[in-house]
Amino acid sequence: MKNKKEGRIPTGIPGFDKIVQGGFVEDSLNLVMGNAGSGKTTFLLQFLYNGATRFNQKGLYVSFEPEISHIYKASRLQGMNFEKLEEKGKCKILKMPSGTPIKKMQKQLMKMIVEEDIERICLDPINVFSISLPSKANIRKQIYDFLSFLRSLGVCVLIAGESGGVDNGGLGFSEDIKFTKYLVDSVVELFSSGIAGEGDRALRVAKMRMTNHIRQPYPLEINNKGVTLNIISDSEEDEDEFVEDILQDKNSKKKKKKSKK
Repeated sequence: MKNKKEGRIPTGIPGFDKIVQGGFVEDSLNLVMGNAGSGKTTFLLQFLYNGATRFNQKGLYVSFEPEISHIYKASRLQGMNFEKLEEKGKCKILKMPSGTPIKKMQKQLMKMIVEEDIERICLDPINVFSISLPSKANIRKQIYDFLSFLRSLGVCVLIAGESGGVDNGGLGFSEDIKFTKYLVDSVVELFSSGIAGEGDRALRVAKMRMTNHIRQPYPLEINNKGVTLNIISDSEEDEDEFVEDILQDKNSKKKKKKSKK
């Protein structure tokens, strides 16, 4: 039987990798969406931070809205020191000014991926990117072309998408988000009621290709350690063993590649 974690990119986010057979699919395009304060940026930052510190994979965070100084400050409060990672060359944070031509953006991203050996990319948020597109007449084509470019990079990509409203269980979708959902390989929905308390937040994997997952919502907590998915009967020891299995699988694959050379 094929190893269920083979071809996966683990997030290291407590609880999440267990419900998606070990993580996101390799070289996939993934949308992480939710309303304001639901934890999208934290989820993306943890994905990059764990990649650099636990899985030896370099990351790139492209911000269309949050300032880099704000990202540094917010992540430090949750135990993630991205300034230190940048100094070590393990992660890059790039602020993309509004209105940057797509061709220029693509050229810059391609250059960084090749020169820095990037394996994980996060873009935050797709809504601001679409607003800054030069022509609204063919906005869908521009989004399609940009997402096709991201897919061609051969790395695991996470895109944050802003939503709001009362439909769809608290998620109202703009046209660009609706269109993006059909183009990506997975859609992870984050919910926040805004009323605080134990049942305030939740996460649901609405779609993930090549993955046997359950579409039910799971309680979500955001604390000084970042995002945690509260799954009954899961312990920290179980999670550590699960992550260790993933690491062993990835290391064995690397050894096989070297032996073939």
